[in-house]
Amino acid sequence: MRSLTLIVAVAGAYALLRGWAGSPDLLLRACLAVATLVAGLAFWGIRRDASRPRMLSLRRATLLDYLALGTAVVFTEACFVVITSTLAAPTQQMVLSFEKHVADPDKSGNGASEGGAEEKRVSGLWNFNHGLKADLSSNSNPKLSNKPEVFMELSRSEDAITLLNSRIHLRSLAFSRFTGTSWSAPQASPSQLAAPISFPRHGRHTPIKHRLYHAANPTGKNLFVSLHGVTFTDLAQLTRVNESIHLLPKPISGADGYSYNATSSPLHFTDLIGESIHAASTQPGELDLPPELADQLRSTAENFIYQPDLAARLIGLRNYLQDNYAYSLKTSNPSGTSPLENFLYHEKRGYCEHFATAAAMFCRILGVPSRIAYGWSGGRLYKSQNMFVFRAKDAHAWTEIKLEGYGWVVFDTTPPDNDATPEAHAAPEGENAPDPRETMASQQQANPESAHNPLALGVNSHTLYTILVIIGVACAAFPVTRAFTRPITRPDGRPVYCPPPTYLVHFKQTCAALGHPMPTGRTLRQHIDVLCNNNAAPAFSSKLLAYHYGVTYSGKCKNPSVEKHLNHAIRQWKKSAHAEARLTREPS
Repeated sequence: MRSLTLIVAVAGAYALLRGWAGSPDLLLRACLAVATLVAGLAFWGIRRDASRPRMLSLRRATLLDYLALGTAVVFTEACFVVITSTLAAPTQQMVLSFEKHVADPDKSGNGASEGGAEEKRVSGLWNFNHGLKADLSSNSNPKLSNKPEVFMELSRSEDAITLLNSRIHLRSLAFSRFTGTSWSAPQASPSQLAAPISFPRHGRHTPIKHRLYHAANPTGKNLFVSLHGVTFTDLAQLTRVNESIHLLPKPISGADGYSYNATSSPLHFTDLIGESIHAASTQPGELDLPPELADQLRSTAENFIYQPDLAARLIGLRNYLQDNYAYSLKTSNPSGTSPLENFLYHEKRGYCEHFATAAAMFCRILGVPSRIAYGWSGGRLYKSQNMFVFRAKDAHAWTEIKLEGYGWVVFDTTPPDNDATPEAHAAPEGENAPDPRETMASQQQANPESAHNPLALGVNSHTLYTILVIIGVACAAFPVTRAFTRPITRPDGRPVYCPPPTYLVHFKQTCAALGHPMPTGRTLRQHIDVLCNNNAAPAFSSKLLAYHYGVTYSGKCKNPSVEKHLNHAIRQWKKSAHAEARLTREPS
């Protein structure tokens, strides 16, 4: 019955943490779940034989003891509430993902976009999930999501038609450091940019004015998004992480997301074909190669490095990648090598990140500073509204190269066929684009925990963690204080109060279990006399008396061997007494 109650309590706590339609906030449910578990454990711990003491108190409890115990209980429950409230949603998601994978492994990647492993590219903003770093996947088979992520409204219909007939590169961030397995951004001290915010202009085309709409990033770090070659934005402020990454200010309301204007002058390598171009000056990391692949990469570059000028070499590089490597979302890496080595020298197939990474490395061999950029390409144009809608499946990665007099230029080497790179396309006449604000609001409602901390009732997680640290320090102060508090001692150095020896405690517990409890204030000799009068004294009574009084009052040294023998004799006495009691109860 007790075990069944405990199982019911655990099931009830899980139901409270999981929640239901119209259920209270998570923090309140977590507190109720803790109370349910405590009640279940308390009932489960009830003993059938209440006469046997659970533990022996060596002294009477004081107010300080009760205060310490209460503080420890509150601290433990608060920690449990924090753990259950913060881990409930991720644990549930992990369980659902595991169930989905077991049920159908081929569907375990739903929601990812074309550029990475399962669940990795739900958004072009995913890179901040693990800081300023992006791992290059070795094996994947993602499924493409059709969820709208970014809306781009053009000021002029002419710009919309121009972009429809060209390659769109809607950029969120770029990385310049490559380790052989992952890309990252160089460390720099963030700086604040205030309105009016402008950027260096290198493009030669007519600036394109556009308005961006997108939801807040679940990681809490929201990236500034724009067409490649941004020159201006009307945002009141931005946080400059480095040259290629800018963070947006916190949204006023998570449900509203972001809406801001930007102006860009996109510049692609194809716009410069036929002109004399030269590599720009480099910054640290922009020409680095992974040491384990450097020699192989230089050997491979001999296929196009012989060209007479830089433009011809870059064209040869692009043709070499597109002619010798296949675009595929399915990679397995059977050799277990690094992702880039597997792409270039083993499977010879991969997706946009593989092509962009390989192109960036070969550009560095040519002496051209390079990096990899992430964002979206393609998009669906709704002509009546001059609006492009970019979905998760439009997420894309490409190479950017730095040329003298032009700055960073798009150098996209991913094959243009077989759906390798998203292509812009127009919606049917008369079809309207989804409303950006309504779409963002519905996405936030579908995943409310992405916009705010899962701890409900307006509790801030940082504040709560600070309170827990303070309570934890207070709890630790009690044992530390007691450790440095010296007890009152006698002139010979012995403490005034000595805890009773183990054999005496064992003897008192056994007497109580056999129906002869030793009252407070009665000495051991008096109690043994009472046992003798009731014909219940054990055979070792005289030995127990002699040893105890000799050690306690005559200054004799303790003898662990004798105490061990006494404890053994007490256990045998208890067993024999129980055996006699059973024989007495059994009918003849």
